[in-house]
Amino acid sequence: MEDQGLMIRCQQCGEMNRLPVVHCKKCGAKLDFEAAEKRMLQAGAPTAADCLRNVLRLAVALGLAAIVLLAIWPGRMTRTVGDDLDARRYRMKGELLIAALNNDMPASQVITEAEINAHFRELVAAQPVTGKGARLEDIGVRLIGGRAEAFVSVRRGPFTLTSHFIARPKGNRLVVTGARAGHLPLPGVLGRLYGTVRSGLLRQLRNESRILRNLDGMSIDDQSVEVLVKPVS
Repeated sequence: MEDQGLMIRCQQCGEMNRLPVVHCKKCGAKLDFEAAEKRMLQAGAPTAADCLRNVLRLAVALGLAAIVLLAIWPGRMTRTVGDDLDARRYRMKGELLIAALNNDMPASQVITEAEINAHFRELVAAQPVTGKGARLEDIGVRLIGGRAEAFVSVRRGPFTLTSHFIARPKGNRLVVTGARAGHLPLPGVLGRLYGTVRSGLLRQLRNESRILRNLDGMSIDDQSVEVLVKPVS
């Protein structure tokens, strides 16, 4: 088989000629080496479509990298944290709500932001010290008129992953309306889906999970929330 890398096509008849001949072996026309060289250079140069595809690939790669960086960049949340007495008040109010549910009775309690966060701080401090697996580093709540914001920070190996949720009362439910993974905003449906995926921690808080399942209403003010519960029939 002939080596096509050492061949040149005749512009007159189209015959392929092996270099270094000067004239076509078929028709005798002089071979145009300059035109052949130009065609070879043009064949190796990227076209406008190739450049556009490369730019699009680069833009997609940079966009994905930005999304990942925003998602793993740890966020923070400022909130009011009480003392040991506030933590005890929180647990007492939660136990009163659970006791009412156990007796098939409705009940309500006003709980402050400081009480909730004091209790959560004690939960984080009470974790067993282990060097393996995920570890809860922080959890907290901020109460602002009409909405509740929850913050969770979990350490997995060298990374600290944070989640920030915004929820509003809707009827007898507390509905997630938005979220952030790290600093990556997840509005609307994305936030609700993310909240569903990350709700495993809440299910581990047995009293809080039961209270939310039997929620009969909620009124959120600045730094306090009134919780109403009624046994689900």
